[in-house]
Parts: sequence; C-alpha cells; structure tokens
Amino acid sequence: MSDPSTFMLNSITDMQLTADGQYLLIHGNQPTAAIHRSVLNDLLVALPNAIEHADRVIHNNQDMGFALHCQGWEVGRLNGMEMVVIRFRLSGSAGLSFSLPAEQIPYLQQALSGAAGAAGAAGLRSHDATLQ
Repeated sequence: MSDPSTFMLNSITDMQLTADGQYLLIHGNQPTAAIHRSVLNDLLVALPNAIEHADRVIHNNQDMGFALHCQGWEVGRLNGMEMVVIRFRLSGSAGLSFSLPAEQIPYLQQALSGAAGAAGAAGLRSHDATLQ
C-alpha cells in the first residue's frame, strides 16, 4: 500500500485555504497536504463513497449506508433559473448544495411525503420530522 510518494494521514489538526484560494492545506500528523481547488469536487464525491465502502468492509455488511448529519436546510432558486437549489447546513457550518430541474419537485414532494408517512407509521412524534 505504501510507496515513497504516499504518506498516511490519520489525524487532521487544521485546514485552511491559501490566500489565493487555489489550495486547501490539510495539517495533521504528516507533512502538510496541499489539494488544488480543481480536485475538490472530485474529493467531495470520493469521500462519502469511501466512508460508506470502508464501513461495509469493516462491518462485513454490504447493505450498510452512509448519510451526513444535517443541522438545517433551505430551498430556493438560483438567480431566477429553472433550477431549484436545496442547501443543507452540515455540522461546523459547512454547506452542501444540490440543484435539480424544477419539474422534478413534484417527485421530490412525493418521496418526502412517503418518508414522512413512514416516519409517522413508525410512531415518531410530529415534531421529530419537519417538511416545508
């Protein structure tokens, strides 16, 4: 697994952007890692997938899933576009946004209604689930 160009990072003490916004610097138990902004989207996709896959391997459970904890959310349109933006506020005040065509909203409402109905059938109190 390890070769001369690979280092193992198993703790992160701090992260910051360079002044020009080009690199994310990750400080930890190894020399600082600098990740160029052009690969941050790829990293955003890779990390949840890696977390889920690692959990499946460690727990020997191929059905195990992964979800980020969300502290809040908002829905809106971006600059009057025909796209709807759903933004989730994660722990540490990080935000993660998704956009989808407005014509998909009825299907999203159906899915959320189904999930809320299932939550109600499971005996959750009404204040445990909020839909807008």
